[in-house]
Amino acid sequence: MLFLLTAQPLNHLTAQVSLRASLGARFSTALVKDSVVVPIALKPGVGPALQIGVRDDLRGPWTGDITLDVAPASLKREESGTTFDAGSFTATALTFGLHHHIYKGLAARLGLGGLVYLTENTGVFQQGNGGIFPLIALDASYAPAFGAKRGLEVALQYDVHRFITPALRTTGFPNPRPVHRLALSVSARLVGQ
Repeated sequence: MLFLLTAQPLNHLTAQVSLRASLGARFSTALVKDSVVVPIALKPGVGPALQIGVRDDLRGPWTGDITLDVAPASLKREESGTTFDAGSFTATALTFGLHHHIYKGLAARLGLGGLVYLTENTGVFQQGNGGIFPLIALDASYAPAFGAKRGLEVALQYDVHRFITPALRTTGFPNPRPVHRLALSVSARLVGQ
């Protein structure tokens, strides 16, 4: 009897909520740039962008979502035309967003959240990763009609955050630097409507 009482709300919940997974590639601008004597830049390489998200249909054309984004990347130091390996990191972001259906498969999303760099304590991260950086995300997506059964979407995702670490402050970088990230991804619904 208890099972029957709890089964109905769960069925109702899955009709409103969906679990989505996404895979793509992410490009990022330099974390550090300087040109005291020679130009130096610390740039992430293009890497995979993995996302898992939960969407909840709201009334009308709006959908609320929570998205966990994990993006591992190599780190390269460019100096005087030469590139050196500078380690790697995993940028992990959690965003809360609103997804708006615009027109026949086209949608836009605005997300706010935080991003943290998970890495070994080396290089610019030797005194810590700088904590959680506030992040704003803007996405445009297209859901082709042939992918409606699995909720297939192709998305172009943009986000920006400001980057600074304690090691950078120690070496004379007083202000955070804006970091722009761009990803192209394909997502599908795993569970739900």
